Parts: sequence; structure tokens; C-alpha cells
Amino acid sequence: MKTLSVLILVFFLLGCATTDYSKLQLSSATIKNLKITEIKNLEKRKHKIQVSFDYDISKFNDVNGLYHCSVQFVLNNNTTMTIHKSNKAPCEINSATGHISINWPSPIDRSLNTSKKTLSMMIYPLEFFIAIHQDTSKKTNRFIGRSESRISEI
Repeated sequence: MKTLSVLILVFFLLGCATTDYSKLQLSSATIKNLKITEIKNLEKRKHKIQVSFDYDISKFNDVNGLYHCSVQFVLNNNTTMTIHKSNKAPCEINSATGHISINWPSPIDRSLNTSKKTLSMMIYPLEFFIAIHQDTSKKTNRFIGRSESRISEI
């Protein structure tokens, strides 16, 4: 009986922890004071993009982990991609306004082991922009703000 009570409590808590994305309004975001510096050592195939910016999210939904930012790289098929080492977004946003400062490896950085197929789809010189995303389901998200595109120094 005690085990059954614990299981019911766990399922109840898990049910409360899920987000009903259909009840959330879509926000919009602006990026200001963007500063980008490229850290590169091409002989060692090291390339990181150091990004800092201020952001403002209107119609902010106060849900932990709903927003994140990324560096998006433009591909030759008119899509974009981002890549990082962890399964969790390295740039979570949990307030309506703030400042972000992060180092983001580019797909050509050796540490990411980017596939040859993906590297062949990249536009050279690298074209990229900063994006703010809002989750629209557990596995999908949408850009709600982005910077102007930049061309890499390499």
C-alpha cells in the first residue's frame, strides 16, 4: 500500500511538471548591443564565436526552460543549424530581460566532430546569426527573435 501511494504521488508530480504549450502565447524577442568576437586557430581546427548581447522578450511566459538562445549557421539549402556538445541547451533564458555572454563552437571546431556531410552543406565563409527560441512542444521550438546575419572572418 505504501508503494502504491508513492507511485501515485510520483505520477501526480510528473503530471504537474509537464508544460501545456498550447496554453502559452508566442512571445517575441529583440537582441540589442550585440558584440561578436571570433576565437580561432585554424591550424588546430579551433573556432569559437564569443557572443554577448542584451535581450528583451515581450509577452514573456514565466515557465522555466521555455526560452533559449543559439548561434545558427546558414546551410546551402536555405536552412540553418546549430551544434553544441551537450544535450541540454547551453544558453537558457529564464527572465524577460537580461544579458547573455557565451562562447559557442562553430561546426568547423574539431571538438564537435561535425560530419563531413554537414560540413559540405555549410556556406563558406561561414554565415551565422544569433537566435532566441521559444519551445512550442517538448521537442520543437520557434525563433522569436534574431540578429542580423554575420559573415565569419575565416
